[in-house]
Amino acid sequence: MRVPMKRFVLHLLALMVAAGSFGIGAADLLDDRAAKAVLAKNCIRLGTSELLPIDFQTACRVLEQSELVQAVQEEFAQSVSGDGKVEFPIIENGDGTFHYTNEKQQRTNLAELYRKQTDPHSFDYIVWASGKRFFGDYDVVIHLQVVDAAPAGIVYSVTTHAYPHNWLTRFSARRIGVTKRYFKKKMRLISTIAREIGTGLCEKEAFRNAWLKPAQETTVPLAKDNTEPAPPMKL
Repeated sequence: MRVPMKRFVLHLLALMVAAGSFGIGAADLLDDRAAKAVLAKNCIRLGTSELLPIDFQTACRVLEQSELVQAVQEEFAQSVSGDGKVEFPIIENGDGTFHYTNEKQQRTNLAELYRKQTDPHSFDYIVWASGKRFFGDYDVVIHLQVVDAAPAGIVYSVTTHAYPHNWLTRFSARRIGVTKRYFKKKMRLISTIAREIGTGLCEKEAFRNAWLKPAQETTVPLAKDNTEPAPPMKL
């Protein structure tokens, strides 16, 4: 029981330490006035976080890559999709905007608002999604944050700020309940898929980075009989 308990305590401490870095919210990071206006409204706010055994710098390199959306879709096809395909491909419009269409021919517009390492210990990625579903038009600001929790790994969190435009949806207890469950289900799905894709991309990046490191020369100590050392080894 000692090992599992020790691991649990380590994870708990890492979460508590990293929690201090969660003070910067999406509104504090954004310059987009329209997105900040959405965040200032009475949104449906949901969030989840977990500890992942991933190196922070590796996660940053993955998130910083220029073709992130394409890399995410390729990893989805390899690791998540059962048939090796992306069911709803994300199409790039240019200028950091994208869109996709679901099985009901409902279009979702996406805009990348923020993606960079905010400070030495955290990376933030913020996306604005808008579209129309059974409850009417909506806007959602999705904030993905990665916080360094070494040596345990990273704390990965997803926060969604969803604003349904329909006033009846916002003020009807029954309708807001249904709408909140919809966004909660979507947030869990996004969080799970992002975790699987992120883990896969980080594993590949760590492997690639290890192979790209220049060979280092090290000297082997003398043998027990004090004879000449063996030739230097390449690591």
